[in-house]
Amino acid sequence: MRTKEQYYDLVLENRRLAADPKITKCVCPNTLCDWHGKCMECVALHRHHNDHIPVCLQPIINEKISALANAVEMFTDNKPPTPIEYRHYVRERDKK
Repeated sequence: MRTKEQYYDLVLENRRLAADPKITKCVCPNTLCDWHGKCMECVALHRHHNDHIPVCLQPIINEKISALANAVEMFTDNKPPTPIEYRHYVRERDKK
């Protein structure tokens, strides 16, 4: 277990990282999404709707789940992404 001092050092490091635009830049490939770059809102909406994991976090989770599935001799399948046409459709409907 960490000491109070180690924990404090970790908090300081996390504050430094959170202030770095390279770290906090939205890496989600769905640039047409209304919530692109608004990560806190995106995650909050996914939590509220009890929806799938946001696209930007899926590689991290998939890697961990695949390792676990391999350990118990199971297989994982990727969920198909939302078609890009749907995002274009939202943009067109918003213009009306």
